[in-house]
Amino acid sequence: MLLSDEELARLESIAPFLQSEAVTALQGPIRYDVTMELASHLQPGLRFRVPETPPKGGDPEAPPYPLDLFVGLPLDELRALSNADENSRRALIARFGASFSPRLLKAIGGLTSHEVDLDAGVQGEAGTVAVMLDDKV
Repeated sequence: MLLSDEELARLESIAPFLQSEAVTALQGPIRYDVTMELASHLQPGLRFRVPETPPKGGDPEAPPYPLDLFVGLPLDELRALSNADENSRRALIARFGASFSPRLLKAIGGLTSHEVDLDAGVQGEAGTVAVMLDDKV
């Protein structure tokens, strides 16, 4: 079952913290735009995009494409965040930040560097690449 409207409303207030933790976890040469996507009918998650820049003498319709990565977040983890008291919520957000990068790398581990290259901020095919974080924090 996806999250209820009430749980999604409570998550809206902590979305900036989750986004910040995700950006911090992926510090590197690329600056990602990170947005939290919460909707009652979709898997909640974070979307990582590299702002599109004009190709340098290349065809804009040819790879590599700027990264557009959707990272689905485990519902149990989000549910715990939405229902936690303030102190517990802080601890859960800190745990999320500490575990995000290794979990993301594990989630995209099955993809080849041609499909997603986080260090370069590119992907090999147009469209959204979607992965799901495991629920082991």
